[in-house]
Amino acid sequence: MNPTLFAITVPRVPVGTAFDSAIEWLRTNLQPVFAFIGMIIEACVESLSDLFSATSATQFTLVAAAIVAGGLLARGVHRPVYIAVGVWAVLYIAELAGGVAAAIISSLPAPLFLWAMNLFGSEYVYPPLVLALVLFAALVAIGAAKVRDRRQWALSGGTAAILLFVLVAHFIADVQLSLLVAPLLSILALVVAGWRVSLFSLLGFLLIISMDKWDNAMSSLALILVATAVAVVISLPIGVLAAYNNRVSAVLKPLLDFMQTLPAFVYLLPAIAFFSIGAVPGVIATVIFAMPPGVRLTELGIRQVDKELVEAGEAFGAPDLQILRRIQLPLALATIMAGINQVIMLSLSMVVIAGMVGAGGLGNDVYIGIAQGNVPVGFEGGVAVVILAIFLDRLTGAVTRFSPAARAQRTAA
Repeated sequence: MNPTLFAITVPRVPVGTAFDSAIEWLRTNLQPVFAFIGMIIEACVESLSDLFSATSATQFTLVAAAIVAGGLLARGVHRPVYIAVGVWAVLYIAELAGGVAAAIISSLPAPLFLWAMNLFGSEYVYPPLVLALVLFAALVAIGAAKVRDRRQWALSGGTAAILLFVLVAHFIADVQLSLLVAPLLSILALVVAGWRVSLFSLLGFLLIISMDKWDNAMSSLALILVATAVAVVISLPIGVLAAYNNRVSAVLKPLLDFMQTLPAFVYLLPAIAFFSIGAVPGVIATVIFAMPPGVRLTELGIRQVDKELVEAGEAFGAPDLQILRRIQLPLALATIMAGINQVIMLSLSMVVIAGMVGAGGLGNDVYIGIAQGNVPVGFEGGVAVVILAIFLDRLTGAVTRFSPAARAQRTAA
């Protein structure tokens, strides 16, 4: 008997051809949308990378202003801060559009600016820097006039002292920028996570600088932050919706399982097809790959909130949005931050893979080390990735101690 008579054949389904046709159709009909998204992502990555590795005096001043403004907002001073920031934004836009700030500055007496120009060796007055300094001074003055909290005064004074030191050290004494940014990041770790993490961060960043990987590390950090921000903005609402709706949760579970089990390299294929090569497909692929833990743990955190507390809020007549914002999200913050932590860790792993498509940064160093058999370059890039991973992991892990639930536990103890 001929065994081939009983052979069963499965018809070939041209999934690859259909997928390619779908991508071609989307690329043809939605090209302006993809171009706009790519432009926004690339601008964000480049701006953050420049902020860490090529920081200007204006950027330093705006960061200092943001720190003082954050302290004021945390202490309930809202309207004066919003007015100051709004006036600065209007003047900045007017300067970009028609040089309004430059015209105002040119009408002022020259001795107001000559001493600063001579000190910094500048040939002209940079209007955005003047606007940033005015904003910072206005916020410090608002804090001195509206707040009687010594911690706010210390924050304003300390920020002003650090800003002055950084401007003098880099723009006058010509100190290497990375040697100034690394201690600032370690100060951030000190405030958020404690002295041990701060000391590790400082030593780790100094090691990155000594390996001449600072620019690449900051490029990777910028890519990670942008991808994490996009993933969190998408995953948090989806997780909240899944926590409120069992049908949405049931539909999402297999989809998230599929997203987490699909090989990471596969995400690069549609990203390259839509956005070519560079940082943009790296960010898109990273967002898709890293998003599932954010959705899962947001849903889990909200579902674990004590129902009696939610019922108490409903008994007082609070609407659903206020219950979510005032009760569920604060109590679920620890679980949500664990999800964000996982998003960051997955983003770090994906950034290395994204180096294969021209995303740059440390992933490019690791890829060069593998492709060319250059062990020192690959090893140094890997060590820098580990340092960034530990820094971000400890930082996000410590944020939960500022939550209302954590503060209540410390007060009760």
